[in-house]
Amino acid sequence: MDGRAMKLLLLAALFPGVAAPAQVAQIPAGVPLRIQVDHRYRVRTGEQIEGRLIAPIYLLDHQVLPVNTRISGVIRGRIRLPMVSKTQALLDGDFAPPVAPDVVFDAIDVPGQKPVSMTTLVVQRDATLVRMRAPGKRPSLIARTKTQIAEGKHEAIESVHHPNLGDRLQRWVYDQLPWHPMMIWTGTEYDARLTAPVDIRETHPFSPLPLADLHGATPTGVIEARLTTELTSATARKGQPVTAVLTKPLLTPDGKDLVIPEGAQMDGVVTQAQPARWFGRNGKLRFTFRRVEMSRNDAPAIHGNLSAAETASRDHVKITDEGTAQATSGPKKYLAPLALGMMAADTYGSDASHQVNGGVLSNGFGFAARVAAMAAANAAVARGFAFYALSKSVYYRWIGRGHDIDFPQDTRLQITLNRR
Repeated sequence: MDGRAMKLLLLAALFPGVAAPAQVAQIPAGVPLRIQVDHRYRVRTGEQIEGRLIAPIYLLDHQVLPVNTRISGVIRGRIRLPMVSKTQALLDGDFAPPVAPDVVFDAIDVPGQKPVSMTTLVVQRDATLVRMRAPGKRPSLIARTKTQIAEGKHEAIESVHHPNLGDRLQRWVYDQLPWHPMMIWTGTEYDARLTAPVDIRETHPFSPLPLADLHGATPTGVIEARLTTELTSATARKGQPVTAVLTKPLLTPDGKDLVIPEGAQMDGVVTQAQPARWFGRNGKLRFTFRRVEMSRNDAPAIHGNLSAAETASRDHVKITDEGTAQATSGPKKYLAPLALGMMAADTYGSDASHQVNGGVLSNGFGFAARVAAMAAANAAVARGFAFYALSKSVYYRWIGRGHDIDFPQDTRLQITLNRR
């Protein structure tokens, strides 16, 4: 938090009736804009793209850019991906070039004003919000299997009624092909980190909120923050420092006083870290926040535990009531190998066409395997693809290294502050 911002807060605390003299809000460099693309785009150099904010931007104690603010940008080219990504794609039957679109967002469409120019560093995000799970008795294997079946039905129903069903179907078809054009799909999310400050003209005058007097008590409530550095269970160690900044101000319950301003830095420490290991053992990570820096001379103690976080959907992360983030093998850990094993065994039947269908259904090599199995009309070919899919499923879920907990820079968190 810069000196000018702190002066405004102190002025508001001493003279609550005095309005802020400036009507231009400056969003500092380093703040990421969370953007979602609303259309499908073919990846071509120079292609103009548009999206919208899906998370508001605050400055100290008030909102500067609301949700659905329009953002525009351009596709500059393509970025080559690491070889490990290409290897994984080849194992899944995808022979497309190992590249990703190089996107930059450069303008904010503020209603009633000219577009505001900006410079950004853009990173694609593939994350879902995971909330703390209520404590309870560990379910049995049968109960977990029933839950996985119910979740599968729910996902199927959601897919049919999804608003972007056309995009999802086309993307599924592309995923089955050994080669396909590169697309930016509807709903793709990006973090556009500002590399220089951006001035936004305020449309309505505002008065800074006075600082709340907690009379020495520890702040409580649920706050929204983002990590300032990367944190992963693969390399984290107990006692390692953790820092985050508030993305939304914490106000008193009546909304009239400011408890902690947006941009305040929180300092914490890792209390548990376990890397992923072989035989499907997944990583764990827990950290707590112990103080918040309001200014140079004011850093009150806090007791903050993780209650929600953005995580990659492929890691199937769960958060316990103690704030421990733990990766899992996903809802198909038991069902997928079981189903693939049954279909692989079915290829030993007497009906050749039935054998081919079983191999086609159980292959793990996309459209190329389907074409090969149907063209050969041979049980051995179908059986080969069937056992390839079964082996891959068993290896990734039961033998190979499990998933680590990966929180990249700017991961959004929800922290629950307790008095304790």
